[in-house]
Amino acid sequence: MSISVLPPTNDWIFKLLFGDERNKSTLIDLLKSFVELPDEEYELTFLDPHVKREAEDDKLGILDVKVKTKTGKVIDIEIQVEPMKDIGKRLSFYKSKLIAEQIGKKEHYSKIQRVICVCITSKPLFLGVKGYLNNFRFYNRENGLCFEDMPEEIYTLELSKVPDAADGSAVWGWLQFLRAKTMEEFEMAAERNPEIRKALENLYELSQNAEVREEYERRLKAWRDYASQMDGHFWEGVEQTKRENARNALAEGLPMEVVQRITGLDIETISGLKEGV
Repeated sequence: MSISVLPPTNDWIFKLLFGDERNKSTLIDLLKSFVELPDEEYELTFLDPHVKREAEDDKLGILDVKVKTKTGKVIDIEIQVEPMKDIGKRLSFYKSKLIAEQIGKKEHYSKIQRVICVCITSKPLFLGVKGYLNNFRFYNRENGLCFEDMPEEIYTLELSKVPDAADGSAVWGWLQFLRAKTMEEFEMAAERNPEIRKALENLYELSQNAEVREEYERRLKAWRDYASQMDGHFWEGVEQTKRENARNALAEGLPMEVVQRITGLDIETISGLKEGV
């Protein structure tokens, strides 16, 4: 292929690959490789990815892929490429909303089905921990007792920790596919699994679609512009803090040379600030 392959870790491309009814078998194969559910549960129904709001001013949440199993369990799959602050709180917010939206005001709690949140990240979540797959439930730290009746569960998969060599796990091939960068890496990931091969063929097709690529580039530019804006705000804040520290130091009578060492501002800037003190 002469055209580059779009990254499957991009949230929009991920949705096109795994959130499409036509590609349901690939999603099922991915989930079966690590989610602990009986095979008969995997009659999946795609759900509206918008998290239900109880009031107009509630925070709006849009999930990457949201499905329901045969018995009503809800699975939310999130792909996260860039580091995000408070990812745990975000997952907890989604998980809580997905539980609460299952029942109305007069309905019994017994109607609530398990909610499973899956978070796939390119960046490490847990520094110093080698394992790339974690399954979180409610446990008593002292005796390891699991509170089975709590209807919530979180899986995390960290792509940066996945070994290059096969480790015998069912999910390894899928994670190799998601983190692949070159044609060779994509092809190697698809060698032994027909569903990964199907996902790869779909990815090739998407990569050659002009409209898809244009939308991908538009979204990527929007993200870069946002990141640049946030970076600008950060450094603007740093500069303002330096100037405020300089004003305080000058007000205390410290020499400009000392203020320069403390704040890193140039003498000309400090001199201008001194005139206003």
